[in-house]
Amino acid sequence: MDHITDYIGWMGDFPIRAIGFQDADALVLCMLSYFDFRPLRETAGEDMRVRDCIPLLASGKIRVLITGADMGYMEVLKAAAGSARYGDLRIVHAEDILSSDPPLQFSAVTFQDEDSFGFIAYRGTDSSLAGWREDFMISFTHTRSQELALEYAREHVCEGRRWYLGGHSKGGNEALYAACMLEDGQWARVERLYILDGPGLCPEVDDGSKTRRVDEKTVRIIPVSSVVGRLFEPKIRDTRIVKSSAIGIMQHALPTWGVDHGKLLQVAENDAFSQWVHSVMDKWISGISLEDRMILVDDLFSVFEESGVQSLEEVPRVLPEKLDRILLRLSKMSPVTRKIALDLPKVAFLTSLGIQGKSGGGENA
Repeated sequence: MDHITDYIGWMGDFPIRAIGFQDADALVLCMLSYFDFRPLRETAGEDMRVRDCIPLLASGKIRVLITGADMGYMEVLKAAAGSARYGDLRIVHAEDILSSDPPLQFSAVTFQDEDSFGFIAYRGTDSSLAGWREDFMISFTHTRSQELALEYAREHVCEGRRWYLGGHSKGGNEALYAACMLEDGQWARVERLYILDGPGLCPEVDDGSKTRRVDEKTVRIIPVSSVVGRLFEPKIRDTRIVKSSAIGIMQHALPTWGVDHGKLLQVAENDAFSQWVHSVMDKWISGISLEDRMILVDDLFSVFEESGVQSLEEVPRVLPEKLDRILLRLSKMSPVTRKIALDLPKVAFLTSLGIQGKSGGGENA
C-alpha cells in the first residue's frame, strides 16, 4: 500500500499554485501541525518556511508532539521540507497553549504560499494529560480549545486568500467548531473544511443545524477501523473511508492511511469493529445523563492526577495499581456506564487478536 510519503514523491515537484489543492494535501499539512516549531523560530525568525526544518531535523532539534510512536511523521516532514510543493510554504501565526488548570491544550498554525493559498491546521491531542482530559470534555460541553479555534479563525481568515481549514482528531473537532461558528462573511472565504478522523459536536453544543450549515464545503475522512471519528459522528455527506496499513485503533494515525497516486485509497464502508464501537458509544451517549458524563470524566482523570501523572506515556506505570479503583468508581454510576466498563475488555480482546476487520461484527462480534 502506498502512503502519504509516496504522494509527496509524486506531487512534490508541483507547487500548489501549479496543481491545485488536493485532499491528500490536507493530510500532509495536518501532519506538519504536530511538530514543535519553536526551535525553528529561534533560527529562522518570523519568516519561517517548511524547508527551514531540514537542518533542525538533521540536528534532532525539532520533535513531533504526538502520543505514542512517531508512526512516520518525521519521514513526512523530511519529504515535505525537501519538496517544491511544501518547502516554500510560510509557517505563520503558530500558537501553542498548554494548561492543567483549567485543562487546556490548543495549537494551531497557518501555512501560506506567496500567491493566495492559506491553510489553517488545528493540531490534535499531544501526549499531555490535560489535552486528553479536554478531549473527554467534548462529550458534555464546548471547550476552551474550541473557543480558541474560533478566535484563531476569526483573526486570520482574511480577504485576498483561498482559505482551507482542517485538523486531525481533536483538531478536526476544533476545525468543525470554528467553521460552524464563523460569521457568514468569513465562512464565504473558506474553500473547504477537512475533518480527519475527528469527533463531531455533542448535542449540548450542536443540535445538527450548525453542522448542516457547513456541510456543503466539508470533506470528512476516516479510516476503515475508525473509532475517534465516530464519536458524536458528524453527518457530513462527503465522507471518505480510507484504507490503512495499521490495525484497529492505530489506524487513527495519519501516516498509515493509503493513497493511490493523487487520490486517497478508499473503500465502501467501515469494518465490523468500527461499526460495533460506534453502536456501543451511541447507546452510552443516549443512555447516560449529562451529569454522569461530567462525573465520569472527572473521576477517570482525577485518579491519574492524584498519582502525579502529567502525560499519557506515564499511565501504564500507575494503571495496574489503580485499575480496581477506576472500575469501582465506574461501577457506582449509571447501568449504561457499568455496561460500557464491562465491554471495554471485549474491545481490547478483539483488537489484540486483530479480528475487528472481519465480517460478522456488530454486538455479537
